[in-house]
Amino acid sequence: MKKLVIAIVFLGMCTTGLKAQEITSFPGMWGESFYQDKTKLSWKEIDAIMKESQVAEMHWQKSKKQALGGLVFGAANFGASIWLLSNLDKNEPLTAPAIAAAGSGLIGAIFFHASAKNKKTAILEYNDALGKKTSYRLVPTSNQNGIGLALKF
Repeated sequence: MKKLVIAIVFLGMCTTGLKAQEITSFPGMWGESFYQDKTKLSWKEIDAIMKESQVAEMHWQKSKKQALGGLVFGAANFGASIWLLSNLDKNEPLTAPAIAAAGSGLIGAIFFHASAKNKKTAILEYNDALGKKTSYRLVPTSNQNGIGLALKF
């Protein structure tokens, strides 16, 4: 009886260790939060995980570059807004700073939207790649011949 309990505990540890874990993301106040099951992942961890799948890594790197472009145009939008406010105080023409602020804001928003889209695609590609891996699980089984283990592919 003692051997049976030890075998069942061993089986349970083997089968839980072999299951792949999908990544989920949730929007938050300071950006997105990434989770693998109930464990929160840091940016370094998610970056390392994305390198496991070539397609996911491509989308992830593209997302990071687009986010950097969005930050650059966000900074340009901030400068153009200050220029607009400065011209407003001095009663100078507002056409050029208004166009610069609107244009840089629009381009920055486009970059951030594309970055979010690629980030979502990277996570979906990673999760999809988990299902395609040739993984196996040890599954306890019993029939008329007795109790045993079966490999489930």
